[in-house]
Formats: sequence, C-alpha cells, structure tokens
Amino acid sequence: MAVAEEAEKTPAQVAINWLLQKPGVTAPIIGTRTMEQLENNLGAAGWSLTAEQMERLDRASALPVSYPYDAAAENQQRAGRDYE
Repeated sequence: MAVAEEAEKTPAQVAINWLLQKPGVTAPIIGTRTMEQLENNLGAAGWSLTAEQMERLDRASALPVSYPYDAAAENQQRAGRDYE
C-alpha cells in the first residue's frame, strides 16, 4: 500500500507495473470482470516504479528458501568465508 500511495497509483496498478519491470515477464495476465477493472489495470502502463520501490516490493514478495536449498545455501556461505 505504501508504494501505491507514493506512486499515486492503485495497488493493482503497482502490482502489474512491478511485474512488467521484472526480467522474463513478457505479458502479465490480468483477469478482469468489469470495464472499470480493465481501465484501472491499463493504468499500470506508461510509467515506472523507482529502483528503490522495486527493491522494496522484491523484498516483500521474496519466498523463504526451504529444505534442501537452505542447507546448500548455508554451506556455500560457509565455504565463501573459508576462502577469505
């Protein structure tokens, strides 16, 4: 909500814009039931979130690393410290 308020956009517009700025996302699928929703979603085009806003949204949407990947990441971090 804070990013939407800063950008003076709706949360849906911010979410779609965030997706549009992500590498590998070529066309987010927006499901709408009304013309009002469609018009609101189309307001996600023609502007960009700042790098700081993108980073905040990335952190907020990050998924925790689960087993066994968490153990592998921990081992890699330990191995990196051993070489320092």
